[in-house]
Order: sequence, then C-alpha cells, then structure tokens
Amino acid sequence: MNKTINVSLPNELEPLRYKIEESLLPVTIISPVKRSTSLTESKFAGDPYLPYEQTVPKDVTGESMRLLAQINFAEIPPIQDFPTQGILQFFISSNIFANAVHYTEDIFQQFYKIRFYPTVDTKLAMPAHDNITLTAKDWFPIHQELALQFHYTQEPVSALDYRAVHYLPSLIATQNHDINLHEIYLQHFLGAGAKIGGYAYFLAEDIRHESRLLQRYDVLLLQIDSNDEFGIMWADSGVGKFFINREKLLQQDFSDILFQWEHYS
Repeated sequence: MNKTINVSLPNELEPLRYKIEESLLPVTIISPVKRSTSLTESKFAGDPYLPYEQTVPKDVTGESMRLLAQINFAEIPPIQDFPTQGILQFFISSNIFANAVHYTEDIFQQFYKIRFYPTVDTKLAMPAHDNITLTAKDWFPIHQELALQFHYTQEPVSALDYRAVHYLPSLIATQNHDINLHEIYLQHFLGAGAKIGGYAYFLAEDIRHESRLLQRYDVLLLQIDSNDEFGIMWADSGVGKFFINREKLLQQDFSDILFQWEHYS
C-alpha cells in the first residue's frame, strides 16, 4: 500500500516523521447523521436488516440483543482487507454492562453477536419483531437511530496501541529539555472517534500489550466513541471496540471477535 498522506505534526515530533508515517494504516472515519434509515443502510442503532426467517440474536440468558451498528460495505470507500459488499452487524445485550469494571473484554460472543451477510436481498428483508425496542434504554450506549457517512484516510499508530513501542521506541520514554514527547504524542494521536480500521483508542492501556493470545486480534473492525452531540455514551463516557484477526477478516470469518469497552470511573 502506498502511504501518500502527509501527516500534520507539531514541531517537536518532526524528527520522528519517518517512523510515524511508517506506521500509517488505512481507516474509514464514521460521521453520524441524525435521520432514520432503511433496513439495509449503514447505521448506529435502529432496526437491522434481517433476511427471511432470521431473528434478532439472543444472549446466553435468552435476552434479545439490540443492534449497535450495521455496516453496508457497498456504501463505504474500499478499505484494504475488508469486504467490498455485504452487511456486517454488531448486536449487544444489556447483560454485557452488568457489574462492569473499568474495562470489559470478551471473545465468546455470549453477550454480543457479530453477523455478516455477504449478499443483500432487499426483497427478503424483514422488519424485526423480536422485542428489539426495549423499554429500559438507559443501558444502551446509543440513544437514537443514526445514519452514517464515511471518509477514507490513513492514520499513524495511536499513542497507547501495543505496536507504538515497535514503531516509536524512542518516544515512549524520551524526555528532552523538559519536553515529554510521549505526552505530546498523546495529545495528537489518541485514536479517538468512530471508525473502521486504523488504530484503537484506549483510556487506560491496550489490553493486548502483554498478551500474545490477544495480539492475534490485530485489526480494528469497528470503534464507537462517546459523542454527546449524537447521544452516544458508554456509561459515564467511554469507548467500545471490536477487533478481528487479519487472516479471519480476509476469509470473511467473523466468528472470532474480541470486544472491549472502557469507561471512566
């Protein structure tokens, strides 16, 4: 992949430009829009596309999940390794927030579910009838249905991503004449926002940093950050992230996903 983007850097980080640009990954930035959507459109919350005889997934307790996000790949700019068509859905259960600690991660899809439909047949799309609109909405991080717009770009490694040490080893512990380069990098490259691909935003630390097992989830599949303007709020303020292994992504196999959400205490 040609890395052609010219990264805007503060003067203090200019000596590290080559290393920073070496870390660039393609990313699709997601911008929410307050409007209703059709069943097959990309969206946060709202009603999912359900092919004939499909139902809303249930968690291990039998509780119906709600649609967190739906991505119709035909609507987004092509991004390396990702599908170019089909619908990817992210469902979550209210039970995923029960007894939440500072961060929660799970790979078993017991309280969330990822579905992928490689082809879309609008003639067979059915409205959801499985109590998807729950009466108690306080737990749900997205307070209204949102349409989505997409913008392709590239971004450098986020400050707390486990790969930052590889790309920028001198930055992690460097102080030069009372200038802490790590703090400056944190201010400019946190990785926040809603996105597909690129690097994730962490409030505390990358949970993959000390785990070879979790490092196999090396692609950010979807990130949804808290956003007051659009009624998106993870607990008091936080972020939800889904990760996948690159080989699994290339195979369009979404059965093995790491989900993590963090919030401020």
